[in-house]
Amino acid sequence: MKESREAGNRLLEVALDLAADGGRIGLFPHERFDADAVGAAVSLSRALGSLGCVSTVLVGEPVPESLQHLPGLEELLFYDPADCPVFDLALAIDCREPDRLGGRAACFLKTPLRGAIDHHVYDGEAGDLELIDANASSTSELVFEMISDLELHLGRPVFDPVMAVLLLAGTITDTGRYAYSNTTPLALRQAAAMLERFDIDLSQLNYDLFERTTLERLQIKGDILSTVRPAGKGRILLAHATRAMLARRGAPDDELSNLASEIRAAEGSAAVFLLVEGEDGSIRVSIRSNSCFDAAAFAGRFGGGGHVRAAGMTLEKLSMDEAEKLLAREAEAQLEACLNEGTPE
Repeated sequence: MKESREAGNRLLEVALDLAADGGRIGLFPHERFDADAVGAAVSLSRALGSLGCVSTVLVGEPVPESLQHLPGLEELLFYDPADCPVFDLALAIDCREPDRLGGRAACFLKTPLRGAIDHHVYDGEAGDLELIDANASSTSELVFEMISDLELHLGRPVFDPVMAVLLLAGTITDTGRYAYSNTTPLALRQAAAMLERFDIDLSQLNYDLFERTTLERLQIKGDILSTVRPAGKGRILLAHATRAMLARRGAPDDELSNLASEIRAAEGSAAVFLLVEGEDGSIRVSIRSNSCFDAAAFAGRFGGGGHVRAAGMTLEKLSMDEAEKLLAREAEAQLEACLNEGTPE
């Protein structure tokens, strides 16, 4: 935590220096952004704007239906490949690698001074302007601490009701309503501070994030659950959604990863894989785990990443059947290995 606090302070020092000259800061949430990525990005953008910086949250896709109820997202700038804004500092949000930014990677790399704010597991050492803390519940938790430090430095309020809702949304979704093992005491203290300071309808926010649905979403959920099949002596569960399934229901695929967490609740499951076919034929894989199975380590073998209990990756040039067979085989091997490690000789 000490190292991440120091990294956050270095980022704030740079931002304060840039603010003196009306510096331009670009914030880049990861591709297919979620509540944590966009909530952290917009909140930090508003905080930096209050210093005098010209801050921009640059995204590569429209706001998904599941997040359109959140405030402040009208501030997002949709990326035009023919017109990359000029920034003095570019920050990747809720990711570290430029390849998580999709088509915006070139724009990000065009900025000489770059950094990142992220809470996912990674290999290597963080750079001077990279605030990376895999022990944090969410990137929103890290941004909250940065804004708190900024308030102490300035001696005036910086948080506003929009930031409070966005940061709560980011933390709530990444911790599964504070039910996942990544929930930290700090995340709970931050939530209490926001609820004490601002008038937030927490019940409505939870409804919008987790319960609001449509007939099409209910139907595709049922379709996906009907595909669940066991592997590895029933300890590994795989489910999928093809483009044909999604088209038949007219359902969006922006929040299907939440379904992987529901499947994980099945008694006896050690690892869950939800495969969703993309429009380009690639297959996005959401991984959820129990017991000793390290989801982040598994995803990392295929170019993905995440957390021990929740991770993701993308598979290319495989049919759905081929992908499921590959994942079942490799997951069973990893599960057997980790179970054997815990077996006394």
